Amino acid sequence: MKRALPIILLIALLVLFRIVGPMLQGIMPGFGPLPAVFFCVAACMGLRWLWIPMLAWVLSYQLTNLIQGGYSWDWQMLIVIGGFGFAVALGYSLRNKQRALPLLGGSLGAALLFYFVTNTGSWLLLPDYAKNGAGFIQAQWTGAPHHAMETWVFLRSGLLANIFFTSLFLLGQRQWALKLEPRREFAPIRRQR
Repeated sequence: MKRALPIILLIALLVLFRIVGPMLQGIMPGFGPLPAVFFCVAACMGLRWLWIPMLAWVLSYQLTNLIQGGYSWDWQMLIVIGGFGFAVALGYSLRNKQRALPLLGGSLGAALLFYFVTNTGSWLLLPDYAKNGAGFIQAQWTGAPHHAMETWVFLRSGLLANIFFTSLFLLGQRQWALKLEPRREFAPIRRQR
């Protein structure tokens, strides 16, 4: 049970944030933990643990739909999955880094990749954007005219969220590992493939 507790806590926190997160959308739209968690799991725990953020994402998405309504599974979810995939790839490429600074920098890169991939997917697939350079810039920076906020606001929120949640993840991982192995000054991040 001790080994499962961090996993259960992580899933519970992600589900809770998914339910509470929409309340922050007026202040910090796009501020959420999932890109950072996908990045951190790939970087710190390995690919075989990706079922944790996937399960949390699926559960939280369904719970949000039941509680708030209006969320549905559609083809646009493939764009989000693509964004998570790039965050995972970047995290996995940094799996040998055990210092916080490279991981925090990688987390910023994962936020940029998630933003770029999801906005590029929207540009390619949605009729809101002209399929030219101006439409691409619009998708990356301002968004469609009928959107309530410019898309760069989501980039800002995503960068802040990734730094915040990656820091929490690394702190929690280190603290949990220190309690399990108290003799070491810093517990190494376990890498598993």
